[in-house]
This record gives sequence, structure tokens and C-alpha cells, in this order.
Amino acid sequence: MHVFVKQVPDISTLEYDPSTLAPRLEKATPRLGESDLVALEAALRIKESWGGEVVVLSAGDGLNELVLREALAMGADRCFYVSDPILSRADAWVTANILSRLSKKAGGADLLLCGEASSDSGNYQLGPRLSEAMGIPCITHAVSVELDGKVVRVRRSLEDRTEILESEAPLIITASLELASPRLPSLLMIKAASKKPMTRVDISELGLEKDLLEPLVERLSVRVLKTARRNIVLDGGPLECAERLVESLVREGVLRA
Repeated sequence: MHVFVKQVPDISTLEYDPSTLAPRLEKATPRLGESDLVALEAALRIKESWGGEVVVLSAGDGLNELVLREALAMGADRCFYVSDPILSRADAWVTANILSRLSKKAGGADLLLCGEASSDSGNYQLGPRLSEAMGIPCITHAVSVELDGKVVRVRRSLEDRTEILESEAPLIITASLELASPRLPSLLMIKAASKKPMTRVDISELGLEKDLLEPLVERLSVRVLKTARRNIVLDGGPLECAERLVESLVREGVLRA
């Protein structure tokens, strides 16, 4: 099994520049994405029940091996990653192209998992784009995964219904946050992770044509949305305050009279 993970900034440590409102990403603590850890936990449970090997794959700019080793500490067996400055401007198209080739270089897999959306950009594109790049089916928003011989059975939750889908391997699955709760590695697991193989792959080894490394989306800027409370206090009895509240909301355009 291959599990795709992404290094993202820890939102709880994220600061912004007061003069430009731009986030100071360089000062934020890096971590693995929340939904990616859920996908990894699901892969580890499959491994524990049915056997196999879990290989972690990642691509990005300035990847930290200590962050990636968190996946190995949870129980993954190996890690392959690409870290290159060119990926600082990569969109989901470029990332999928790189990860699809990296998966092939790592030996391929029958079951491939990733989070349904990254913790930073949150565009829900990686799974479907990997499916297109690799030419294999993809099932998104998984809340449970079962193996029945050569058949993979996936239950996924949508806005208005729940679906149960079946597919033969190879298959890509994107994990929703409800799929599993990531385990906390023990001290022994963390120590064991330091001895597990981690391979850095140069982007030139993947044989990607130049156009596959050109992003289709250009990020112009990222700004913090600064809000301020109105701090309006209504005095009087409950009925009077309710009437004045409704009048205020109508004036603001929140409610229609």
C-alpha cells in the first residue's frame, strides 16, 4: 500500500504580518496533514488485518525528514520523498504528476490512500488527479474500507446519502476524517522509526516532461481575513431586545423583512 502525505504548517502556530496580513509560513511549525494521518491509520489497520507493506510518499518544498518520520513512527515501513524548491509554486496538477511517478519508482501498489483534502489548500483534488495520472479508479470521501478477497469495499458519506462502492485493485481511496483516529506512537515506535529506510528522490529521476511541472493555477496572494466585532449591546426586556435585534439584522441585510 502507498499512502500520500503532505507537510503542512501547524495552524495553531501560524502567525501573520500585521502590515500585509500575509501568513508567516516560515515561522510555523511543520506537521503532517490531519486527513493524511487518517489515511495512514487506515492503511496500517489494513496491514494489521490482512498483511502487506505500507510505504509513505511525499513531495514538497523544504520537506523535513523529522516530520516525515512521524509516519514511520506510526507504523509505516518505508518512505520515499521529493523535496525541491520548484514545488513551492506547485498546484494539485503538478503534485499529482510527481507523486504518480514517485509511486511507480517506489514499486507500485494495489491500494493507494491519501487524505481527501490537505490542511492548507484544501482543494480536494489530489485523489482524482492521481487517478487520471495513473489511469486507475478513485473512490473519494471514504468513511470505511473493507477487503473481500480481491474486492475493495468502500463506504462513503455524501451530503444527502451514503454509498457503498466496490472495486478491484488497483484503487485510489481518499480518506475523510471519519475513517479512523490516528494512533499516537509510543516511545519504542519513535525509536524504531529512526532505523527505517527513508529515500530522497531527485525530481530529475522521475522523467517528467517540462509541461508536467508547470502549474495550471497561479497563487497571486494569501491574506488573513481580519474581522472585528461590532460590540452592540441591547438594553431592555427580552421582547424589546428581540425586536431591536431583528430590526438591526434587517438593516444589515442579514434578514429580509
